[in-house]
Amino acid sequence: MATLTTIAVLPLLTVPLLAQQASYRFPPNDTLKYREVTESRIELRTQQGTVTLTPRHDAIIALATDRGDTVMAWYEALTLSSVGPQGEWRPSTNAALNLPFRLVVTRGGQVTTVSLPSFPPEIASRTDLTRQFEDFFISLPLSGLRPQATWADTLESTRATSPGDTYHSRHVRRYRALRDTVLAGGLGAVVIAFEQEITVRSSSPMPNAPVTIHTRLEGREEGTAVFAPASARLLWRVRRGRLEGEQVLRGEGREMTVPMSYEYSSSLDALR
Repeated sequence: MATLTTIAVLPLLTVPLLAQQASYRFPPNDTLKYREVTESRIELRTQQGTVTLTPRHDAIIALATDRGDTVMAWYEALTLSSVGPQGEWRPSTNAALNLPFRLVVTRGGQVTTVSLPSFPPEIASRTDLTRQFEDFFISLPLSGLRPQATWADTLESTRATSPGDTYHSRHVRRYRALRDTVLAGGLGAVVIAFEQEITVRSSSPMPNAPVTIHTRLEGREEGTAVFAPASARLLWRVRRGRLEGEQVLRGEGREMTVPMSYEYSSSLDALR
């Protein structure tokens, strides 16, 4: 499949488009597909030295209308890997493919997760794929989408599968429409810049040990996206972020704090 990448954007053909009410639409009997690639770097600064992990996530994601504003989503292809002090981790992901997420997506791009798949323990213990759509779509303004328009929103997500296994995130997002552009084939689109402040709090039990890991991260992300109002689709998005914080290990009356940092870059491309 070919992707709609930055190469397909023709800056010399930018033209003013009439401001219009942009919204997401998922037509019946139509399946959207995206390729998402995310590369990360995690540093844990222990008393014995810095431990570095470099996860990578490469996925082809499909979304199809179920009914109304309900959308089914799944992984059609998925490659996961991470390199660390113990070598490379690269699990088989066959059992994670075609497992359905059920989402409600508003016309403005807000996503509510109705139901989640259960992923294999080998994968779930290393990465949380259930958060795939937490910040997947950019939001759209209530007013017409025109150059220099600005808007903002806040996303919060809370989960608690048990008293010791919790997760809460907060994304304060700000957007600005930069300019109109024309893609290959004559499709009009809008280039949008965005930034967000991110806060994450989580806790999880350490496998095979009476210890709970409490994680706190805060930081900032910035990026650029391309949205096509006529086709009601997000076509392209790139972003880069850095978060700083710590992990606190608590158990058996003891506590250890490990400073940490998390950097990532991500690209999302609509597939033809």
